[in-house]
Amino acid sequence: MNEILQKSVTELLERADNGARITMGECEAFLNQIPGFTDKHTLDDIRAFLEFMGSPEQNIRIIHVAGTNGKGSVCSYLSSVLVKADYSVGMFTSPHLVNINERFCIDGKNVSEGVFVEVFIETLKRVMEYDPESYFPTYFEFLFFVAMILYDVYPVDYLILETGLGGRLDATNAVAHPVLTLITEIGYDHMQYLGTTIEDIAAEKAGIIKAGVPVVLFDKRKESTEVVKKRALELDSRVVEVKYSDLENVTLCEDDNGNKFVAFSYNSLYDKYADLRLSTNALYQAENAAVAIAGLEVLRDCGAKVSQTDIREGLLSARWSGRMEEMRPGVFVDGAHNLDGIKAFLSSTAEINCEGRKMLLFGIVEDKQYKDIVTEILKSRQFDAIYVTVLETHRSVSKSDLKVVFEDSREELGIVGVPIKYYSNVRDAVTDIITSRKSGDCIFAAGSLYLVGEIKKVI
Repeated sequence: MNEILQKSVTELLERADNGARITMGECEAFLNQIPGFTDKHTLDDIRAFLEFMGSPEQNIRIIHVAGTNGKGSVCSYLSSVLVKADYSVGMFTSPHLVNINERFCIDGKNVSEGVFVEVFIETLKRVMEYDPESYFPTYFEFLFFVAMILYDVYPVDYLILETGLGGRLDATNAVAHPVLTLITEIGYDHMQYLGTTIEDIAAEKAGIIKAGVPVVLFDKRKESTEVVKKRALELDSRVVEVKYSDLENVTLCEDDNGNKFVAFSYNSLYDKYADLRLSTNALYQAENAAVAIAGLEVLRDCGAKVSQTDIREGLLSARWSGRMEEMRPGVFVDGAHNLDGIKAFLSSTAEINCEGRKMLLFGIVEDKQYKDIVTEILKSRQFDAIYVTVLETHRSVSKSDLKVVFEDSREELGIVGVPIKYYSNVRDAVTDIITSRKSGDCIFAAGSLYLVGEIKKVI
């Protein structure tokens, strides 16, 4: 075990044992050290540690969710409906936008700082009792173990578990017996880890399918659907497909008080849901809501008591931060960070009526298809002014590279009259775009969840 890490562990545990108040910030600072000292472990390593802890995952009814886009939203819709149906529901998602305890929810609310710190310290003690010289968890593995202990100490009826990256080799895939698996839209993202073709990426996502466990699949691309269905057939797992053609009348509406919502209808295998409503500006959320409904119907087949009223009210009351979220009137932030996500974002922004200009704040990390994404944004010709910023993370595309890409794409597409400004940090970009905004203008932000998180810290 690395000496620096050992020193940090010793200091934290000694202070905790002496009754000192450990803050969530200190826990997060410790976690942020971990990537410099550990490498990803095998599922066998993770399962061995779970077994050492008493296999807490075996006592929890787990709903496992993977996919490229929409995972967190599907988790949120599932949680909201199940809570409406009087179930206690845990949810483990990633990443967080501002505070790390956002990753851990019970009944739709983030666990408190005190609970997070309590379980964090307990997890750290278990790691040190195990064999820290040969096994110390990665950042994500550690948080997964925090979740397993948390929902064992604070039991829930269902735990909705979102994969971190991929599926087959993801730490969450150490769970052997989920009650349900859901796979959302599959597209191009994280190709350096998951493969360069849709089939390769789909195979990684399909790696979470377990023998005999039903699978709900969003059927967007034929090539990914075939891969998932083949794997499910091999494992004798029932597949429920959700197709875009099952959705009808997806429309952005506004009530008498000026509150926007998405209205749609969904024809499932079992029922027709007419005039469903989502409290969002994002048209693409109808797809994620349909996946959640299909999953809830499978759970109902397995004994869950979920009514159509629960579904209607649960979907309407669900909130998922950073997904076409209107942070303040006329200011919308969206975590779209890959090509499919940006296309969905642009479809939603096109439906939002704006009396003045549409202004875009954009930032992105370098392992994304950022050249194609920039071209897609400019090709849409939706924005009257664009503010481009570097993000705090070391993964951010540099200011110079962003400028080259935007200027080259603008020239190639023959776009004139659209001012594009470049910034070294989000705070300056946000200050400038807010200051430049006139009455009737709308501000949109997209490109990265890091960007959303930084905006939330500033505004």
